[in-house]
Amino acid sequence: MSYGINNTPYHFCLINHHTQLYATAQISLTMPKAPLLKLPVTPYELNAIESASLCNELKKINDQFGSLKVTLQQLELEKGITSRMIGEAKKKGEPIEPLKAQTKEMALSIKEIKNQINALRHKADTLIKAAATDTRPSLPGHFQKQGDQPVEQMPSSPTALTIRPISDSDAKIWNEYVDKHPHSHVYHRYEFREIIRSSFGHHTLYLGAFDTENRLCGLLPATQLKSKLFGNYLVSNPFFNYGGALADNSDAHQTLMNVMSEQAKRLSASHVEFRDTHPIEPYPQKSTKCALLLSLPQHSDQLWSDIGTKVRAQIKQADSHGLSYKVGGQALLNDFYAVFAQNMRDLGTPVYSKSFFEAILRQYQLDTRIVMVYKKRTPISCAFLISYKGTMEIPWASTLRSANELNANMYLYWHVLKYATQSGHQFFDFGRSTKDAGTYKFKRQWGAQPHQLYWHYWLDGKGALPELNPNNPKYKLVIAAWQRLPIWVTKLVGPHLVKNLP
Repeated sequence: MSYGINNTPYHFCLINHHTQLYATAQISLTMPKAPLLKLPVTPYELNAIESASLCNELKKINDQFGSLKVTLQQLELEKGITSRMIGEAKKKGEPIEPLKAQTKEMALSIKEIKNQINALRHKADTLIKAAATDTRPSLPGHFQKQGDQPVEQMPSSPTALTIRPISDSDAKIWNEYVDKHPHSHVYHRYEFREIIRSSFGHHTLYLGAFDTENRLCGLLPATQLKSKLFGNYLVSNPFFNYGGALADNSDAHQTLMNVMSEQAKRLSASHVEFRDTHPIEPYPQKSTKCALLLSLPQHSDQLWSDIGTKVRAQIKQADSHGLSYKVGGQALLNDFYAVFAQNMRDLGTPVYSKSFFEAILRQYQLDTRIVMVYKKRTPISCAFLISYKGTMEIPWASTLRSANELNANMYLYWHVLKYATQSGHQFFDFGRSTKDAGTYKFKRQWGAQPHQLYWHYWLDGKGALPELNPNNPKYKLVIAAWQRLPIWVTKLVGPHLVKNLP
């Protein structure tokens, strides 16, 4: 049998084993192009639930539901035609057993499809009930608006403020404030001051805002980068995706930024870069980058379902090549750095020193780990992970170009995401990307959602916004030359260059 859709007539024919035509029926079947689905709830009814993964799952259910409903309508129509054909055959005294057998087979198919539809409805109900009882946040804290308001609309401070530099003796109260603040990120923690100082030798300037009772009510970390090649400027925070001020109120927040700008002028810096997740007026800003965040399900089986057929196929292909992976710490650093340094050379980017990653791993207060992928015993792909407040971030990852044909990168990210889910993380941060760039598209295929980053600037004078990035045309020749250098040279020279690039 064949079917007609959108008023196109088709013939339905049933023929027995003697190829004798018993009956022919010509019909016109009208089907909607996009059937309206009437599940108990739909994604359009979920405005109160800010869960991208839930909406995506319900959209998948709707697609399955629509396909099954079309098939059900076709089968029921076919069964009705066959029943009429049985009546015609009886009147003519012709055999009806083949038709009855087909009717029975169609009835069983109809029953099975109805069961599948009911199962989908039950699945949708279960998802909605789970979402109703899920108290997890819709975004990591550093992406939630401070006090559910933009910074410029935060409540004002009722008391006078004192802004002063923070010393190592203040590390405890600094970290206590960071850990309690609902919008902090791991890079606000004081350990990163020591990491930057010991790895790069930079001057760091950490400011604290104190109220009249000498209680810390805001903070702002920054690092001065100064070289003849790249200039003199401050960044909060360099080498990482996030920074900016944390404060209890708008007065403390704005005052900290003002004082940091004054300090930059005292240091003859050309600009200060504040790496924020929300717009702050009246500072000029760049918004070319976004963070890619994935809300993780509670179970890895759901994660496997969420990533889709195309991604699963690439992971299965990687499995066929006999790859393996390890999760660890310091013991995996040599393998990590071997892959990372070679990949950075191939990208034309100066590489950090291995001591930089050692300095991070040495900070036992930080939740860090390395993931390695191997082909037999050869390291071919790697990731450096940092976790904080329910979010696992992957600030650095690399795969050898020779391993691309093995889908090693897909294998790496699947096992990292699975590990993040199984270890109870609520979010996975893929890091920053330029919209529609290759890395952006790679991260989006995993279901990651883009969230705008705002890098604000204080400028000394009326200079243009700085462009210290690989996309700057004046660096293209340098990048091309770097890609041809031996790896041992890039390991030797790279750390001296990259320490002055934020």
